[in-house]
Amino acid sequence: MSEETALAYLQTADYRWTRRAFELLGARELTVTPYEGGGAPCFVVEGPCPRCDHHLVDRQVTTGLTGLSGPSRGEGGNRAPAIVLDVTCGCGGAHENAPAGAVGCGASFRIVMDAA
Repeated sequence: MSEETALAYLQTADYRWTRRAFELLGARELTVTPYEGGGAPCFVVEGPCPRCDHHLVDRQVTTGLTGLSGPSRGEGGNRAPAIVLDVTCGCGGAHENAPAGAVGCGASFRIVMDAA
């Protein structure tokens, strides 16, 4: 999508952006690259935004908490079987009606991956 036809800013977490993100992941246009940062698992999400199609790079730093267990954790307090990344477009492209200081088109989406 060119800058001339860029979508106006819209703060949205509509599920269609998550569905589109999974399509982009399947086509290997959107990528998730893991790395370790200070002992905590971290991820870089990179590729086209599912809404505006501008290139985005989102760095996710997870927080490691110890001594927790409960229904979202495995038996014996092992980590959950899925990693959830909540991403908001930070493409840096121009989007009409964007609030002062806002970056991206306003769309948020979720990526869920196996923890293994």
